[in-house]
Amino acid sequence: MDYYCSAKFTELQINVQGRLLYNCCKAYPERISVEWMEANPGRLFHTDTMLEDRALMLDNKPCASCHHGCYKYELQGLQSKRLLTKNKQQISNPDAPLKTLQIILSTDCNLACIYCSPQLSSTWVNEIEKHGSYTLNGQSIENDSWTTMWSRMKQKSRSTESKFFDLILNEIHLAKELNHIAFLGGEPLLNNQLIQSMDHVSDKTISITTGLGVSDTRLKSILEKVKGKKIKFNISAESTGKYFEFIRYGLRWSDLQNRIEMISKAGHEVKLLSVLSNLSLLDIHNFYKIYNERYPIEIQYLAGRNFLLPHVMDDKSKKACRENLAPLEDLAIPLLNSIKEDPTDHDRNNLASYLTQLASRRKLPIDFLPKHFLDWAGIDTTKIS
Repeated sequence: MDYYCSAKFTELQINVQGRLLYNCCKAYPERISVEWMEANPGRLFHTDTMLEDRALMLDNKPCASCHHGCYKYELQGLQSKRLLTKNKQQISNPDAPLKTLQIILSTDCNLACIYCSPQLSSTWVNEIEKHGSYTLNGQSIENDSWTTMWSRMKQKSRSTESKFFDLILNEIHLAKELNHIAFLGGEPLLNNQLIQSMDHVSDKTISITTGLGVSDTRLKSILEKVKGKKIKFNISAESTGKYFEFIRYGLRWSDLQNRIEMISKAGHEVKLLSVLSNLSLLDIHNFYKIYNERYPIEIQYLAGRNFLLPHVMDDKSKKACRENLAPLEDLAIPLLNSIKEDPTDHDRNNLASYLTQLASRRKLPIDFLPKHFLDWAGIDTTKIS
């Protein structure tokens, strides 16, 4: 197995809220302190852990931080982001300069997407506080003390104008070859410091990854404030109608369509980020027909919810997917490859438990899903209250 990944040599993700560093978006994080940053200016992208990981890769050895996000899926014969973005040009210098920085300003978010978590969405935190943890076979989805405390704090009291964020801005100025900064969430468009943060990095290319879980009024205000700037909006969506509203809970399908138009008409670049799961795979062909000719669509693979992986579905659903996806040309190849594996009973049972709990808590109908899929999973829609 070739363990090398160029992303480890060029990318860094910072979670401001948790003070976490991710040496590529799928890597296991390391926590960083203000004291360390003050004592080591210019080394945020070259911590001891990062340098050790890169040295291992150059020796073609696995590094632990990449196991949960990529290696374990590859060992199961599944795709990973590492394989999908593999760069043939190998970087041989562990001290290579940072090129791309992703900043998670906070986890404030009005949406509770089915593959998200309380660690990434405040709406998930609130739901679990109200209804309790999701209990599945071998895992649970629950709040931790840090996310609960953070969700209760007002934005003003945890402003990005903190010492930690000032140190991050200093690191950005020291990273001379850094050319792209991406703002993530949560929902970055909800963060009151987004515009100010972008002003600090106006000499870089800027992107915002958003689920568009904001009002039309707020989006219009933001678009006015960034007038004249060229920003790439990476919009998370992968399905239509009832599928979209179930998967991207908290946003209406018609509102998503309207807000994409607002951004496009304002002159900004739009790319669609489509997370591949068993539920989205049932409808992604309809989404593709609407948007493929207008905007690029990037397929993303989820991690941490094995029961939502694309292959966890019945044979009849897989057959329908093959028929629906066949006309999609290049996009069809990775999608069809993703359903080749046979699902385990463990994942099928967890899928049924998760969807039943989720639909009951959110008072959502689930009978729009194919009956053969529901029957195979063992979901009795009459018992969802």
